[in-house]
Amino acid sequence: MTWRLPRARAPRNAEFVSLLETFLIAAVATVLTIRTQLWLTHYPQLGGRGLHIAHLLYGGIIMATAIGILLMFLGRSPRRPAALLGGIGFGFFIDELGKFVTADNNYFFKPAAGVIYLIFITIFLIIRRLASDRPLTDDERAANAIYLAIDAAQGRLHERERARAVALLDGAHGSDPLIAPMRTLLQELQALPQPPPRFYERWGEQLRGWYLRVSQWPGMPAVITAVFVVWAILLTAVVAGTVLSAGFTDPPRAVRLAAYDDLSFLNVAITACTAVSVALVIAGLVRLRRDRLAAYRLFERALLVSILLTHVFVFVKSQFGAVFGLGLDIALLLGVKGMIDAEEGRPDEVPTLIDGPDTGVPA
Repeated sequence: MTWRLPRARAPRNAEFVSLLETFLIAAVATVLTIRTQLWLTHYPQLGGRGLHIAHLLYGGIIMATAIGILLMFLGRSPRRPAALLGGIGFGFFIDELGKFVTADNNYFFKPAAGVIYLIFITIFLIIRRLASDRPLTDDERAANAIYLAIDAAQGRLHERERARAVALLDGAHGSDPLIAPMRTLLQELQALPQPPPRFYERWGEQLRGWYLRVSQWPGMPAVITAVFVVWAILLTAVVAGTVLSAGFTDPPRAVRLAAYDDLSFLNVAITACTAVSVALVIAGLVRLRRDRLAAYRLFERALLVSILLTHVFVFVKSQFGAVFGLGLDIALLLGVKGMIDAEEGRPDEVPTLIDGPDTGVPA
């Protein structure tokens, strides 16, 4: 018996970046919801008489349900619910990490929050790397168009999806024999009129419009600049407090911060990463008058250092109390990316933390 390796890898889903984003956001939201609910209810336990039903089990059931949906049903419709359920299940699963890295099954293991955050950051970086991968091949475009056409058999093919399928095929440049027949089939299909937007779609459009108006407000650069000046001053105080603790027994009260008054590894790591962000912010402020776009890019890098590096150690030190600082950094990052897009002449685009690949498919 001879074994033959497949000639090519399985075709990629044109929407895989968006689906992975849904998975990640659902997982993060689930962990935060669980921790908040447990804190508000004083950490109750389900079970009794020596039994404890860990919510890890719920995560396994939910993830198995997501896999079952993908295995049972064809087409695009099941993918988004499966991604959402998979993210929720993974959130339930990863929240119990402290129990499985300690000998005494300690759910409150202090570094667990930092490890969970590092896992989410790793997933984010993987998604960003995949998003910058090569564009769809002709075979992948044809495969995605077929999946869009499957919705026609279920009576769910709307005009927007049919147009997306045709656009996928129009972007093919090769001589795949499937392209021409698929294009003819899609053009002849009777598509349903586009249904009215759902409530969350309307809210999304309203939020998008509000964001674009705010990002194009003439006073926004001045506001962001003032925020970064304050941000840099606060970060400088953290760095100064730790540095003075290394050289003085009793640092001046004006710069001493109780949370950073020792030279443990976590404090040194936080201080080193913070110093990098401060240096980038100062460099951006210096260049602001001469080249606003370059200054905004330096601000963006400072925030990425804070989000991807500093907060890993902050989560280990402060556990889930670090969520508030992380939320502020993400909000600033979105604002800076909006100004970068405006400076580059693209005010009609809403920036995201993860930029998907250019598939040539209209939204």
